[in-house]
Amino acid sequence: MAILWSIIIFSITILLISAYFSYKNSKIAAEDALKMQAMGIAVTLQSFFQSESLKNLQENNRDFLMDIILNENWENVAFIALYDKKGYIVLHSNPDLIGKKIENFSPDLNQKYPYFHYLILSTFEKVFVADFNFYIDKKPYFLRIALHIYPAEVILKRTRLYIFLKIAGVIGLVVFGILGTILLKKFEDIQIKIKELKSLALMTKILAHEIRNPLSSIKGFSQYLFKKIDEEKIKKCLQIIYNEALRIERLTDELLLYGNPVKLEISKFNFKELIEELILGFKEKYPEIIFQIQISDDLWIQSDKDKLKEIVSNLLQNSVDALMETSKKEKRIVLEVEKTKNLIKFGIIDNGAGMDEKTLAKAMEPFFTTKVWGSGLGLAIVKKLCDVLKIKIQIKSKKEEGTRVYLWIPKSL
Repeated sequence: MAILWSIIIFSITILLISAYFSYKNSKIAAEDALKMQAMGIAVTLQSFFQSESLKNLQENNRDFLMDIILNENWENVAFIALYDKKGYIVLHSNPDLIGKKIENFSPDLNQKYPYFHYLILSTFEKVFVADFNFYIDKKPYFLRIALHIYPAEVILKRTRLYIFLKIAGVIGLVVFGILGTILLKKFEDIQIKIKELKSLALMTKILAHEIRNPLSSIKGFSQYLFKKIDEEKIKKCLQIIYNEALRIERLTDELLLYGNPVKLEISKFNFKELIEELILGFKEKYPEIIFQIQISDDLWIQSDKDKLKEIVSNLLQNSVDALMETSKKEKRIVLEVEKTKNLIKFGIIDNGAGMDEKTLAKAMEPFFTTKVWGSGLGLAIVKKLCDVLKIKIQIKSKKEEGTRVYLWIPKSL
C-alpha cells in the first residue's frame, strides 16, 4: 500500500509541476508573440517615417495608420499612435485624436525602450502596449502600438484546458489511490480470511479424526451399559452421556462442513419428495407442531440433493426450536413454493418466538447463537451452502410474531 501511494504522489507531483510550467511557458510564449508582432510593426513604421516627412503625413495622409490597422496582414492591432515628447498626439489611427494630449501617457526619455506593458482602454478592454522611441527630423518621438490580446488569450485558454485535464488526472489518481487502497485492504482481508479458513479446515480435520474415535467408544459403551443395567438413575446418566456424545459428534460434523470446501454432486430429484422425507422425522419428534406443505407434485430440480436437504433441515430445526420456546397453543410451520421461469421461491414460515432486529442482523454470523446448547454454525452453514448452490436467501422476523425464510432456488444448477 505504501508503494502504491508513493507512485501516486510521485505521479501527482510530476503532473502539477508539468501543469505549472506549461502554463508559465504558454504565457511567456504568448507575450513573446505579441512583442515580436509589435516590433515588426515598429520597424516597418520607422522606415516609413524616415522616407516620408512628418508634416506631409499630417497634412495629406491622415488616415494611413487606420489603413495599416485594417490591412489583413497586420491583424490584432487595436491602435497606433505617435506622440511628441510633451505627450501630444502627432499621428493616430483615429485621426480625430490628432493634436490632443493623452493624460495617461508621460514620455520618459530615460525609460528603457521598447517598453512593454498592459493598458485598460476606456472601453474596458485590456490591450498589450509596446512603446518605442526614435527620432524624426532629429526630434524625439514616441510610437505606441496597442495589440488585442484575445489571440494570446486563446492560447492561454487552451493551456488552461490542458491544465484542467492534468488536474482532473491528479483527482483521478487520488480517487484511484483511495479505491486501490480499499481494494488492497479488502484483498488483504480476503487473504487473511483464506488463511483462517485453511487453518480452520486443518483444525477441523484433526479434531474430527481425534474426537470421533473416542466418541464412538463413548457412544458404544454407554449403549451397551444402558442395556445391561436395570437401575433407572444410572440409565438416565448413561442416556445423558450418549446424548452429549451425539451433540459433540454433530458439532464436529458442522465444523467439518463449515471449514472445508464443498463438493457438489448434481442430480435431478423431486423437490416435494425431498421435503416430505425431511418432514417425517420432524413430525415424529415434534407431534405438537402442525406442518403444512403447499408444494406441487411435479416440481423437479437439478441440484445437489444432500446439500439442499442440509439447508432445509437446518432452517426447519431453527423454526422448530423457535416454536418450542413459545407457549402458543397452535404451533405451525408452513412450507410453500412459488414457481417462476428459472427459479422456485421456497418459503418456511413459522409463528414461533421470532427475532429482534439486533439478533436478525447477526443471525448468519458464524458462532453467533442465542441457544444454550447451540454451536452458532447452523445458519452460517446454510449461508455457505446457499452460496455454493447459487441460492438467494432472505430472512424476515419479528419478536413474538414468527420468522419467514425465503430461498430462491435455481431449477437447474
